Amino acid sequence: MIRRAILPGVTALAFLFLFAPVLIVVLASFNAGAALSFPPHAFTTRWYTMIKPSFFDALTVSLIVASIATVVATLVGTPGALALARGRFPGREAVNAACLSPLMVPALVTGIALFQFSVIFWDISGLTLGGTIAGLVLGHLTFTIPFVVRAVLAAHARFDAALEEAAQNLGATPLQTFRWVTLPILQPGVVSGAIFAFVMSLDDVPIALFMGGGSATTLPVKIFTTVEFDFGGDIMAVAGLVVGASIVLMLVFDRLIGLEQFFGARQ
Repeated sequence: MIRRAILPGVTALAFLFLFAPVLIVVLASFNAGAALSFPPHAFTTRWYTMIKPSFFDALTVSLIVASIATVVATLVGTPGALALARGRFPGREAVNAACLSPLMVPALVTGIALFQFSVIFWDISGLTLGGTIAGLVLGHLTFTIPFVVRAVLAAHARFDAALEEAAQNLGATPLQTFRWVTLPILQPGVVSGAIFAFVMSLDDVPIALFMGGGSATTLPVKIFTTVEFDFGGDIMAVAGLVVGASIVLMLVFDRLIGLEQFFGARQ
């Protein structure tokens, strides 16, 4: 009996530890008192009406950058993962190790390196990458592509090559085999890699801090720089909207497609 009670209790504490900060932020966004006072003393929605337009502009930049980076990372990372899993070419191990770079190299170091690269690139070509959407996308590709590659490699680990051979023996072309056999089997890895890439791009601060700026300021950087000088209730309101939008998107995605199916939990 004691063992049966311990496991649910530990699980409940773990979930409480994970969700308590998010719940506190959402509740604080409706607090009529000071932004940092908790629990709320009175209910209000005025902070949501006081959100500055610059936050919505930064959100637009974040969504554009994350969407482009996710699409490019998926298109590049999926065939790249297949090449690493099946190919035998010089430098294969080095490329495979480079795909672990987001886990080994701090994002701050990557941001500094990208900033230095943008300066050298400007000296050589006269083109500016810093403070542009293109620069942000290139910067985010340095960690979104490895996320897609690792996810697809994980899905490929249980791949049965006999299925492709059977399709080709029945007359399917290599393209048809990839479209109707290979890709559906790898779909959970491709989708999970794309989701991770989108979320990590949307949440990035260090690289966006060095490669962005001006009209190319992302929402996390905008929040970070605003909190440095002014911590008001509108910041909590922005955070509350982000939390609410994330929950709604996950529910819609689960309703229309099914998260369990795409993450491989449902067979």
